[in-house]
Amino acid sequence: MEKNSPPIIPTPPNMIGSLRGGFDTVANHIVIIVFPCFIDLILWLGPHVQVKTLLSDLANFLLTSSPSGSGVSGDVLSQSMSLIQTVGDKFNLLSLMRTIPVGIPSLMSFRLPSETPGGQPIFIDLNNILLVASVVIGVLLVGVIAGSFYYSIITQISLGGRIQLRKALHEWLWSSIQVISLTLALIILYVVVSVPSSCAIFAVSLIGLPLGQFSFFLYFGLLIWLAFPLIFSAHGIFVNHNNAFISVQRSMVLTRMTLPTTSLFFLSVLAISEGLNILWRVPPETSWLTLLGIGGHAFIASALMAASFIFYRDADRYSQATIKIIKAQQQLPIQGN
Repeated sequence: MEKNSPPIIPTPPNMIGSLRGGFDTVANHIVIIVFPCFIDLILWLGPHVQVKTLLSDLANFLLTSSPSGSGVSGDVLSQSMSLIQTVGDKFNLLSLMRTIPVGIPSLMSFRLPSETPGGQPIFIDLNNILLVASVVIGVLLVGVIAGSFYYSIITQISLGGRIQLRKALHEWLWSSIQVISLTLALIILYVVVSVPSSCAIFAVSLIGLPLGQFSFFLYFGLLIWLAFPLIFSAHGIFVNHNNAFISVQRSMVLTRMTLPTTSLFFLSVLAISEGLNILWRVPPETSWLTLLGIGGHAFIASALMAASFIFYRDADRYSQATIKIIKAQQQLPIQGN
């Protein structure tokens, strides 16, 4: 009698091995940190493109159109004015170059510096809404396209051990198109979920503030539940050269099949990134010591990104091999006695 050989059980992804591999990869290819350093230097020392005039006009409109004699509306209006003024003074349209889900990591895109060691930077205030819209779209496209190239290089050094610049340039256009398609799909999904949820939260808040807070936490939990299976939605584009749709499918499959390990890996990456970001933000923006924070952030962010590609490769291999074993076992004929 012939005996069927037992199936080879695939090796599950290793969180520690992935993190170690990511840091070793960037240490051996330190040139990769040039990308995030360059973005942060532009946002820190370069011109700051603002919409201060438009926001000031919005504040004046709210002030003149608000009803008088209401203490509650007055408090809300005062808080809104303060928020609008802060955004007008700090927000830099160029910070939108840090796109999600694919983009170059940036420390300054969240810090939003308004001063430099050499004094005040050059401020460019855009007061035409059509010009602002054009700049926003252009900056977002630059962020996505540059992020696609950065992801291609990270994939090469983390999985192949060397940079193949010609190959990265050859695949740049295709990967950028897939990333743009993925980004638009995620935006549509977010709008579909957020619009009815926001209306529901507002309606519940009218009943009582505690219920409104509880509904907000439910909404936040819903977003996490929907977003977690999509955390590797872009990785398949660069690792397996899948289109955006198939990449999302494989991300959902591997996160479901490796849920405990993937959750622990994601929490570890989040803890390392956010914990060290506190350290990188210690030097004031008026000090040249901020350069140390920019360099440290670039190294850690690139290492964690490389680790995510190593983890994705192993998790994808594990999930696909497990699916093949399950399908093969289901197709085995049932033998009688």
